[in-house]
Amino acid sequence: MKIVDVATKRVYRFNCPNCGSRLEAESRELTDVGGKISRFFCPVCREDRYIGWSDLRKKTVYEGENSR
Repeated sequence: MKIVDVATKRVYRFNCPNCGSRLEAESRELTDVGGKISRFFCPVCREDRYIGWSDLRKKTVYEGENSR
């Protein structure tokens, strides 16, 4: 077995439900409020917003991967 890529972190990509901005957050930046809803701070709106788990898309960032 050989190592192809080493994962360094997992991030979530989503759109702000209010302003529509495309955002990326680590799991520590999202707060589970129950009912499959998470709270996050939108840097564009500058307010706390809420998003459903089904609207979050997981992305794994690998070692040596440039931000694309």
